[in-house]
Amino acid sequence: MTDRAQIIVVGCGPGHPDYLSDAVRHAVACAEVLVGAKHLLDLFPATAATCVPVGADIPAVLARIESEQKQRVVVLVSGDTGLFSLARTIQEHFGAQQCRLIPGISSVQVACARLGLDWHDLKVVSAHGRQPEESVNALQGYGKIAILAGTAQATRWAADLLEQLGSAYRAFACENLTWDEERVTPYDASGLAQAELASRTIIILVARKEMS
Repeated sequence: MTDRAQIIVVGCGPGHPDYLSDAVRHAVACAEVLVGAKHLLDLFPATAATCVPVGADIPAVLARIESEQKQRVVVLVSGDTGLFSLARTIQEHFGAQQCRLIPGISSVQVACARLGLDWHDLKVVSAHGRQPEESVNALQGYGKIAILAGTAQATRWAADLLEQLGSAYRAFACENLTWDEERVTPYDASGLAQAELASRTIIILVARKEMS
């Protein structure tokens, strides 16, 4: 693989251009091939790179990256490269030494900032497109829980968890963070169960003692 350029994977933050770092902008400016979901590619309308949209067929995306490796390939991922990211799949496929990661701001960070919470002891659970493995017993010791949601199933799972955790916890649905449609709404368990939330949603469960 010595004749292949290093793959650069960059975190594009929660979606708004203001949350892109200069390091990310520089990497994209030097790219010859730019890989990412359409909404991420749209962040760089002036790029001269060949744009490769990412869809649901991840093996096809990996194959395309492999075919372009003699060029400077930059892969755009949402949020931070280290939080439930496509970056891990790329590292596993090509090898960690063949990849360079440039971190970004995650929507979890933004959600905590909006609520005025520190997050060094936050538990992060992904329910977006998957069934979380964590049980109520495993989660009830955490004062702050962030759930990567965005589907009706994820919302119901979060509502059920909140119901089981009891009145000592509150829920906040953080939708479309950094976008014009941003909204942060408090919910109890019954309200959350009936809520129709955006596809870009983080649900934060917070013990009431943490909000004082």
